[in-house]
Amino acid sequence: MSALKQRRVAATTIGLVAVDLVRKTLSGESLSTSQLFFFVLGYLFLSIYLAWIQGEMRLCFAGLASVLWLNFFVVGSFSNMIEGYFFTSVFESDTVFIMGALAMLFFSGIQAGLASIILEKGGNGLMGNLVEYFADAKTSGLIKRITVGTLTYFPVYFFFGMLVSPFVMPYYSDPSFGLIVPPFTLIIPVEILRGFLYVATLLPMAASLGADRRTSAAAFTGMLFIAGAFIPLLGDQGLPPQIIPYHLAEIFADSIVYGYILARVLTKKKRLD
Repeated sequence: MSALKQRRVAATTIGLVAVDLVRKTLSGESLSTSQLFFFVLGYLFLSIYLAWIQGEMRLCFAGLASVLWLNFFVVGSFSNMIEGYFFTSVFESDTVFIMGALAMLFFSGIQAGLASIILEKGGNGLMGNLVEYFADAKTSGLIKRITVGTLTYFPVYFFFGMLVSPFVMPYYSDPSFGLIVPPFTLIIPVEILRGFLYVATLLPMAASLGADRRTSAAAFTGMLFIAGAFIPLLGDQGLPPQIIPYHLAEIFADSIVYGYILARVLTKKKRLD
């Protein structure tokens, strides 16, 4: 990594941490020393990832800011908030959930804009990438791929969730932790919804990465795990600390497998059909 890129990574890390600390301060949250350490570490990993992925996408400022805003909000917060709404008692009312989502939308937008200012800009436009992506796709084939990407999330989620369930279920069964074990009639539609959100959110990234499925798989895995799990789980630590390592391992495996599936499903080879 060049000296210039190292400075960009350091500046991006500082900027992202500062914005999120402001959000936490305004919401009355405080961080322990361990939380702060993992908080900064997570954003350092995210900044390194962003410098790499922008080198692959080469998007202009507006395109990069749009992709990052969408991913920071949906992958980094909103998808987890949906699960938290149904699987925990953290949200006291619908109003609390909506206000929390709006706050995350606002601050993730600031983070995306700040990162896009600092990171190296390219000459590719997001709209042009999307127009080319959809122009090369048959409508029926694209719908099939989006459907497959949406529906495959639940089996991946369920498989790795079952592997860690012996270690985490005692905490979900104890009402003092504020966790809930919902019925399958609720779990399945919630996870299908989350799968659709991931597909819709990562599709612009797929359109900007071209035809290299290995790059797309690494890009999707990195965003799903770093933004979607590492920072929320270790930086916020809203779950009992005893189960965080198990969920971290679970979501890391989720991200690798689902990232690979989405790369196979969404990446444009020559023609999407």
